[in-house]
Amino acid sequence: MTTEMLQPTRITFGEKAAAYFRLGKLRVYHHVYAWLLAVLLLAHEGVSRPGMAVALGLILVGMFAMKIATCAADDVVGYRDGSDAKNYATGGHLPKSNKPLLSGMVSEREAINYGIIAGLIAYGAGAALLIPLQGDVPVVFLVGYALVVAIAVQYSWLFQFSYHPGGLEFVIFLVNTAEVLGTYWLIARHWSTDAVVIGLLIGVCMLLVVSYANFGDRVGDAESGRRTLAAVISPTIYRAMIAVLSGLSLLLLVAPFVIGSLNPWLIVCVVPALVLRGMQIRAGLFRDQIQRAVVLGFRSTDAVGLGLALALVLS
Repeated sequence: MTTEMLQPTRITFGEKAAAYFRLGKLRVYHHVYAWLLAVLLLAHEGVSRPGMAVALGLILVGMFAMKIATCAADDVVGYRDGSDAKNYATGGHLPKSNKPLLSGMVSEREAINYGIIAGLIAYGAGAALLIPLQGDVPVVFLVGYALVVAIAVQYSWLFQFSYHPGGLEFVIFLVNTAEVLGTYWLIARHWSTDAVVIGLLIGVCMLLVVSYANFGDRVGDAESGRRTLAAVISPTIYRAMIAVLSGLSLLLLVAPFVIGSLNPWLIVCVVPALVLRGMQIRAGLFRDQIQRAVVLGFRSTDAVGLGLALALVLS
């Protein structure tokens, strides 16, 4: 055995940083659209409040910290119960390097500490809202914020929402919708028709990404005891549910231009989103191209977020 073979592989700072980036799923930046659209809705309606800019910045920090804590906890649990190993051994998924615990780039202890720190930052950002808003933060908001963070991080940990049928869908929809409605309500103290419709739309958009991904993972999840909705109901019924969500996403996308305050002519801004949703439906429901449907779900969410942002600016 040579000296080189005996030497352990050293992980550079850059490689470790990249591994933490992947562990927190930070390449999935799409949560920023919820925040961006809430901010643009406030500007569109001329709503302002002292300390608003700093408060909105803190909410963005809290949102991403919550996401990191949730993803870190999910990867630790998936690593422990073997579901990630099974799912990533099926060849239809991305390389194991996208799961730092599986590739050995991050230890279990490091992942746990990463999640704990992120969770503390998420709660700290919520509490810090009292400073720029000079204490004018309703108790109901603080309670709601704390509850949403608590539910999010228990996606796979403690209560393990994603291990119970319908729990995964509940968490994804609640968190993404709340990121729009909570951010908007903190400043405006009311919900407009546009805010409600866009909040529901963002929730459905992210749900369509996760639903397809979990349909592809249903065999590995079932073998690992992860009783997701995709794993416990028939593929036909699950596909029907996805079809309903797809149709709902299309209705919600045009609603701000029909029953909301956006200029009807600016519906042209979301035409790419409509086309991409159609492509996702064809790929996932008619051609059984699940991984492509997941990718198209992300691209559709990009088009929804950017298209509505442009329409809000121009209206």
